[in-house]
Amino acid sequence: MTALDYIDNAIAITALRYNGCPEFQIYSSSLIQLQFIKNVLQGIEKDKARLHQLTIGAWASKDFEANDPELASALGNAFYIGHQIAQGLKIQLPNGRPPESLPHT
Repeated sequence: MTALDYIDNAIAITALRYNGCPEFQIYSSSLIQLQFIKNVLQGIEKDKARLHQLTIGAWASKDFEANDPELASALGNAFYIGHQIAQGLKIQLPNGRPPESLPHT
C-alpha cells in the first residue's frame, strides 16, 4: 500500500459511514480533511499549513475507537500520514515500511 492508498481507503470507509448518516457532521468534516491530505499528496494543494489543524486523529481515538474500529483505524492512519507531511518528515507508512521499499508496478 502507498500513502495515497491509505488515504483513499479512509475516504471510502468514511464515505460509506457518511452515506448512512449524512447528518453526522464529523463524517463530512472528516471527508474534507481526507480530501485535503489527498490533494497535498497528489501535489494539487501546495499550502500544507492546514495539515497542522487536522482533527481526524482525535476523532479516531475519541469518537470511533470503541464503536467503529475500522473507521478509527482508517482515520488514524490518514492522520499519521498527514501529520508526517505537516512536520516535513519523510513518510513512514502505518505498516512500518517506507514507500520506497514497496515493489514498483
